[in-house]
Amino acid sequence: MKNLIGAVVVIIIVAGGYYFYVNGIPGTSSSSTEANLGTYAYACENGSQFTMSPSADMSTLMLEAGSQGMFSGSVTLTKVASEAGQRYEGGGVVFIGAGEGVRLTVGSETTVCNPVPNTENAPWNWGDAGEGGGEKQDAVLIVTESIQGKWQSTDDAKFVREFGAAGKVTDYHDGKVVTSGLWVAFEKGINAPEVPFPLEENSVYIQMTLTGSQADTLNFRLVKLTPEELELVYLDRGGVLKFKAVQ
Repeated sequence: MKNLIGAVVVIIIVAGGYYFYVNGIPGTSSSSTEANLGTYAYACENGSQFTMSPSADMSTLMLEAGSQGMFSGSVTLTKVASEAGQRYEGGGVVFIGAGEGVRLTVGSETTVCNPVPNTENAPWNWGDAGEGGGEKQDAVLIVTESIQGKWQSTDDAKFVREFGAAGKVTDYHDGKVVTSGLWVAFEKGINAPEVPFPLEENSVYIQMTLTGSQADTLNFRLVKLTPEELELVYLDRGGVLKFKAVQ
């Protein structure tokens, strides 16, 4: 009789183990790839919204479009090598995180997105934009940090260009906003966007993507940047733009 009871207990244990092997332990994920580190909401300057859920090992991100979005439904992005922020790509979407901000590109449209305030969760921090970069990336990072601020044209005192944080640029004339958009600094071979001219070694470039009624893409080569002076060679139309810092 004892042998019979023992055999029944063994059968129950084996059957139970097989059930959990197939279905997983209640309350846990059956696959580590399904686990993530939470869900974070973002709002973008162009009005679009989305949520971001990083996988446990940070190798992928899942983006879920909001009611207003640059894409529809959900898309999974895979991490790729980058020397300027944490970069993920997939489904025609490029996601670059640096600090708490994000640059989101879908097709030909790029926008800057920031965390939606949440009293329960701190915003996700992607780290410094130059993490993992070598000496070349340091030059881009230095320019990115040093160029921020307002610069007044030496040829037209009424014209002021402001390079802001999170890649935003604004042009003023006589104190009024005349155009705005995004800007990015880059070097040859380091996340350089497509440009209609050859890039030189050991040079830093600035690309501005303007929106609104004066939508355009402008490209410059940086020739001088000090706390007081800024000089840019206008590569699309020629000429040198000279500015002085606005105190």
